Amino acid sequence: MDMGPSYHSGHLILEYMKRHSDTVGQIDAATGEEETYGSILSRSIRLARSLRAFGLKSGDVLAVSGRNHLDVHIPFYAALFNGLPILGVDPYFKYDEILTLFKQTKPKIVFCQNECSDIHKKVAIDLGLEIKIVTFDEGECTFSKFIEQYDDRQPDQDFKVLEFDIEKIYAFLICTSGTTGYVKIAAFKHRPFMMKVLGMLKRHTEAKLSGTRILNLSPVQWITSYFITVVSPLTGDTLIQTSIPDDFDHVIDIINKYKPATTIISPTLMSFLVSRKEEVDLTSFKSIGIAGSQIYSNVLIKFKELLNKETRLANAYGQTEMIGPIFAPSPLTPIGSCGSPIPGHSFKLVDPDTGKEINEPNVTGELWTKGPRFSEYYNDPEETALVFTEDGYFKTGDLFYRDENNNFYFVERIRTLIKYRNSHVIPSEIEEVISKLPGVREVCVVGVPHEADGERPAACVVRDTNSAVTAQEIRDLVASKLSKNKELRGGVVFVDSLPRTSTGKVVRKKLLKQIENIKIE
Repeated sequence: MDMGPSYHSGHLILEYMKRHSDTVGQIDAATGEEETYGSILSRSIRLARSLRAFGLKSGDVLAVSGRNHLDVHIPFYAALFNGLPILGVDPYFKYDEILTLFKQTKPKIVFCQNECSDIHKKVAIDLGLEIKIVTFDEGECTFSKFIEQYDDRQPDQDFKVLEFDIEKIYAFLICTSGTTGYVKIAAFKHRPFMMKVLGMLKRHTEAKLSGTRILNLSPVQWITSYFITVVSPLTGDTLIQTSIPDDFDHVIDIINKYKPATTIISPTLMSFLVSRKEEVDLTSFKSIGIAGSQIYSNVLIKFKELLNKETRLANAYGQTEMIGPIFAPSPLTPIGSCGSPIPGHSFKLVDPDTGKEINEPNVTGELWTKGPRFSEYYNDPEETALVFTEDGYFKTGDLFYRDENNNFYFVERIRTLIKYRNSHVIPSEIEEVISKLPGVREVCVVGVPHEADGERPAACVVRDTNSAVTAQEIRDLVASKLSKNKELRGGVVFVDSLPRTSTGKVVRKKLLKQIENIKIE
């Protein structure tokens, strides 16, 4: 493949969609609708032309928020053709969350469901931004109306992707969280993302998985969604997805009907499938990745019993910043291991206290890695500087050890980030909401371990003297202010004080130990 200095992800998508034009590219299992890559390409070209006619230039940010229907990936492809950085937005985000996100990224256009359009409009007004709101379904400016208004209807075969400086224009802007607790946007340039994608294409081909059905359960804001959206046209795979959200019973029906060959699922869904093992047939799978939160070995063993012996089951550790998985399993990979490093990456384990590299096996240290990765945190040079070493290693903030065969094992995260199911929950965001409640003196939110969900957010609250604030009031306040994944499913516990270090930081591990024997409401 000739990849000159200006070759970018748009060229790659255009080339491979033409190769697989007759292949069914996506199916909405909720409706039974399906679409070939030829149709996907034609609609993406029409939208790309429309975006140019509307006046968007390379570098302008395009935001996408919606369920996994047949339209949701079209803006992704059109944006790649035009050099528009793509920002996936959680469709369950509420006003304050979208405000924070748009304040950092300043999108010029948003594609969303009509039910979310009023929030996006209010955010645009309050930030003083001119944002075009296009709705996938009903509304003032629908997806189809936008194309009708702006597309010049030239022949598709005459379409060319835009040329731009791939060292300056980002491909993707993906929400992540880090050491400070603030929402950050990992910015990815085209070249490293393509390198990771082409590496995946090579492994996919070698494993004889190309041209199969992928069960895609990733919402638009996850790194796995970005990755699958780009990889599937290259491999000629068919995405099996659904416009019905948060329905595990529906997932069972999809698996039984469409018999997908590969997927990435959460430990929560894995636990659910184990509990409903009599109702689901998992023998069609050749490869399954488990990702998103802590995996419990007893559930993993039960899940493995439901699969074919040849099915490759992977603890798919990866980070948004590293463009997804950085380890690959083999048939000999022990249960509980993430596998061995994939080609194209360098790794170190470093003692987080001394900074010295750890070379011996079975000794825990922080994972540092170098390879295809994000370029920076968007508009956040200070946080960017915190996570990179002088020689270019990315400090993951996660603790690992490796065995004598170079299999890596995740131990725990250094940071305080809570992983509820596949969601990243920032404790300080919940703490800020609770701290504004009259009668609350101090609050610390921690992740309480849970077998199915990984961790559940729990609030440890110190009340003012004579305060009558109740646990229910606190739970209701959080539910009204923040999105569903941030609700206090771990409960509320009232304590006399929070354990702190000499510098005033709350010792979260000590707090978790302290509340084990206290009633959680």
